[in-house]
Amino acid sequence: MLYIIKFFYQWLLPPACIILALVILNIYMYRKKSKGRYWLSVFIVLFYFFSLRAGADLLVKPLEDMYTPPAVVNGDVLIMLGNGSVGGVPDIDGVGQPSGTMAKSMLFALRLQRMTDLPLLISGGTVFADNGTEADIAGREFRSMGIPASKLFLEDKSRNTVENARFSQKICREHGWSRPVLLVVAAQAYRSALIFKREGLACVIYPTHYRRNAEWHFSFMQDLLPQADNMDDSAMALKEYMGIVALKLSLQ
Repeated sequence: MLYIIKFFYQWLLPPACIILALVILNIYMYRKKSKGRYWLSVFIVLFYFFSLRAGADLLVKPLEDMYTPPAVVNGDVLIMLGNGSVGGVPDIDGVGQPSGTMAKSMLFALRLQRMTDLPLLISGGTVFADNGTEADIAGREFRSMGIPASKLFLEDKSRNTVENARFSQKICREHGWSRPVLLVVAAQAYRSALIFKREGLACVIYPTHYRRNAEWHFSFMQDLLPQADNMDDSAMALKEYMGIVALKLSLQ
């Protein structure tokens, strides 16, 4: 009974309700023999496919499989990229919280820092005025979790991955660090590695946040119904592919 209820209310939520509305519109267009009906059909199929688990996996998993976590962390500094923050909201000991994605990277960074006792460089500034500063938020929370201030280094000016690499390279050069370990969201690892290498930092890549399951077990709800999470992952992956192409063409 539970799955039957989920099946029906899923079609009331985006993206399923949008797909349903487009299908109804497309049927009407075929009946009226309207121009553009074939293009709309193609769009609906693609929209539906990339909101399914199969579609999202097809786009995301090749990116996430580019790197595997190294068995041994052999470096002289950990670099964690900020990946979104929520500004102005209350936290335990201050204001502002990390996004869900950055929080997962922070969990990896905390464990690795405690395991290796390496300095931790957090790279992330204020992307939008209302988001807060990623490095400041992460640094405050790391200090509250027991990482000493002497081990924390904040790069709080960068607004994108290119600036992450450029400003981190400067800090590494100032401190004599030449073997950085880059903690980065798994699906963003390949593009980030290209950028950091171009900016003069050949990093050991440590993927920190996987979005797709490694194993596949068929589920009617997961595999045949469109889900917003799948659409979000598909959009993220498409953005990554466009970024990689832009790098290859020297447009970024």
